[in-house]
Amino acid sequence: MDAVEVAGLLIAYRRAGSGTPLLLMHGALEDSRIWGAEFDRFATHADAIAWDAPGCGGSGDVPTSWDEHDWASAAAGFIEALDLRRPVIVGFSLGSVLALLTARDHLDLIGGLVLIGAYAGLAGSLGPEMLAERIRSVEATIDRPMNEWAEGFLDSVYAPGADPRRRELARSLLADWRPATTRAVLPVLQLDLRAALPAITVPTLVVRGSEDARSPRSASLAMTAAIPDARFAEIEGAGHDCAGPELDALVAEFIAERT
Repeated sequence: MDAVEVAGLLIAYRRAGSGTPLLLMHGALEDSRIWGAEFDRFATHADAIAWDAPGCGGSGDVPTSWDEHDWASAAAGFIEALDLRRPVIVGFSLGSVLALLTARDHLDLIGGLVLIGAYAGLAGSLGPEMLAERIRSVEATIDRPMNEWAEGFLDSVYAPGADPRRRELARSLLADWRPATTRAVLPVLQLDLRAALPAITVPTLVVRGSEDARSPRSASLAMTAAIPDARFAEIEGAGHDCAGPELDALVAEFIAERT
């Protein structure tokens, strides 16, 4: 892996391929390794860059003073440090929130968004009861042993027909997740970003698995309606993590339209 320093914080990343810059932002409880073979496939038709978000994988710990704007600034600084010319950001779950924050604060740096299993922040996508339950479940991962919550969490992320190798990869990454990072991302996850969506004018693709048990369909549809140049795609039979040939094809088509 390579790494770059952004405002004193080391950010690790993987990079391969050439063409349109494609910045991959992973979800919570994982790091850039989750993209796996998908990263290699993206690299056949794009300049694929998969970062380890601050506090994840090989990147440095999240400063305790950070707020939502610092997360956006870190992403913007990363884009500038690698001299990426208006990359398409592909954000999954937590990565979709970070992508939206980056677009809100630094829209001029971005060429497009692909938002997968997306949230306009949890408060902007979940009802009050579901929001409270989600926060409780995330907080539980901080203090409880992994074996008490891992399978339930993975069941909510992967559809029954998902590739078992990908699920096993995700499970292996849980052991490397830092509880301090959960504490750092909770305030970001709880945001309501709906008011920012109409000002996000870059082309946007909102992707959802039809069996997503974590991000409601209504949230994806509302996000698509609120972002001016957005369209919606649903992958039949896929879960919250909807990696696979259908997603690859959607991303490849989206990139082709930008070139």
